[in-house]
Amino acid sequence: MANPGGRPTKYTPELNNELDKYLSTTGKEQMSLPTIQGFSLWLNVNDDTLNEWGKKYPTFSATLKRLKDIQAQQLINDGIYGGKEVNATIVKLLLQNNHGMREKTDIGVDGRLEVVITYGESNTQPVSSNQSTS
Repeated sequence: MANPGGRPTKYTPELNNELDKYLSTTGKEQMSLPTIQGFSLWLNVNDDTLNEWGKKYPTFSATLKRLKDIQAQQLINDGIYGGKEVNATIVKLLLQNNHGMREKTDIGVDGRLEVVITYGESNTQPVSSNQSTS
């Protein structure tokens, strides 16, 4: 069935199963981070198309969410346990821009230092505290 005003969609529910195949080609061993752009190349469609499918098809939206969660987890693990081949600045930038994580450092009037990392909108976790800056 033709799409009114345009080309028929390439979307089929079976595309949700392609994520695991794509993920098997990514990871630290392959030195490849799973990304929306990489998944779009895997499926041979534009990454904007993936985002549109995510808005239109709830199951595909969940597939994209899973991809982003796996990407975040790999960035966190690589940043913490990655070794010398990981660029910590790039990891921090990607986590901040793609996954809503923020870092805030406060120094109180009593000279105590507190670093807080915020995950998304409301999940906040102190990383270090009670360190004097004097």
